[in-house]
Amino acid sequence: MSESKNLRDGFDSAIPQSTEDVEHALQGGLLSLDANVLLNFYRYTPTARTALSAVFQAAGDRVWVSHQAAREFWRNRFKTIDDRDHAVSQLRSALDKNARASQAAIDGWAKQTAVSDDVRQRVEKAISDGYRVASGLLESEAEEDGTVAYDAARDDVLLALEDLLRSRVGPALAPDDRAAAVHEGNRRAEAGIPPGFRDADKAESGGEDGAAGDYLVWLQSMDEAVRRDLPLVIVTGDEKEDWWWKHRSVHLGPRSELVAEFAQRSDRGLFMLRPRQLIDFASALSVEVPSGAASDVERADAVSSWTREAVDELLARLEWEGKEQAEIIRFAATNGGSIEREKIYELCGYDEDRMLRGFSRPVSRITKDLQKEGMAPVNLPPMLEPRFGGGVIALRYVIPPEVVGLLEGDDSDSDD
Repeated sequence: MSESKNLRDGFDSAIPQSTEDVEHALQGGLLSLDANVLLNFYRYTPTARTALSAVFQAAGDRVWVSHQAAREFWRNRFKTIDDRDHAVSQLRSALDKNARASQAAIDGWAKQTAVSDDVRQRVEKAISDGYRVASGLLESEAEEDGTVAYDAARDDVLLALEDLLRSRVGPALAPDDRAAAVHEGNRRAEAGIPPGFRDADKAESGGEDGAAGDYLVWLQSMDEAVRRDLPLVIVTGDEKEDWWWKHRSVHLGPRSELVAEFAQRSDRGLFMLRPRQLIDFASALSVEVPSGAASDVERADAVSSWTREAVDELLARLEWEGKEQAEIIRFAATNGGSIEREKIYELCGYDEDRMLRGFSRPVSRITKDLQKEGMAPVNLPPMLEPRFGGGVIALRYVIPPEVVGLLEGDDSDSDD
């Protein structure tokens, strides 16, 4: 007769991470930082940077960056600086533009109402003072952030990261090993094997890594954790479902497939943490962090929301290009935010043998254009996102909840 076991035995991947798990991970695991954690240092407030730096210093040489994550950091550093600088300049421009528009409106109001000079001057002063205070706060915050520049010798954020990560970046794979890993990463993305299957469209983009970027981070992180015989802790701001086990938008831990894959190589545990959790559980490393640091990190990591103006412009450009995705987005908005695969084929008139691979690519391309033009916020959730059933086939597509609200009652797609 086989030996009886406890209810939890053999079901580790079905049990969400607990507070004790997170504390254990911080105290003894290899903290493998994804590229987005490093890039978000450009978005964090000085308070948040100081708090995260204190946690990294307390963890010592267990803080580690895979060579692939470092590659992605350097590859995206300029764009991240551009996005940051653009947001600041856009606000400066908006304040100046609105100040001038307000003055013009006051002039028109005064002429049409014959308001007294005293009242007019009081209104002008109140509005002028408001814009002056706002501009002063903006410039003060920008000055406190320090120097951010392309020039690596002058970039305060980069200099701080280099100091924190000295001798903590993994080596590159040998050329043949890297080629094999890229091939395997693209194969896994095509087959719907995590992590990275959500990047399957990148396989056709012509980029150096194709869809293999996440897999390379995963492979190198596993190798380092096994080499050191440590639990593996992936620290990432990425919230995609090819990394996380999520239920109703609650992050419960790593996907069961990742837990099983790491268990084949090590008897140590696998954990996943978001940057905010490094702050929330800093006391596990005897680190005291300033109040407000956690919310600062969370705001920087948070995904922006779509605006009505951005949604309308996206739909208009899709329609101008003759893309059927505009109709799909509108239908999803009337259907609780999702559309089934079969309905897409029906609405678009596709043949049964047609694949939906790359279906959301025009939407992603136009979204990026809108962000470059300052017409849409950065860090937006995907407008049209596939949902998979464990394989490579997208069973349905979803749109962000706020877009459902924005388009609710929109009859622009109704018959005339």
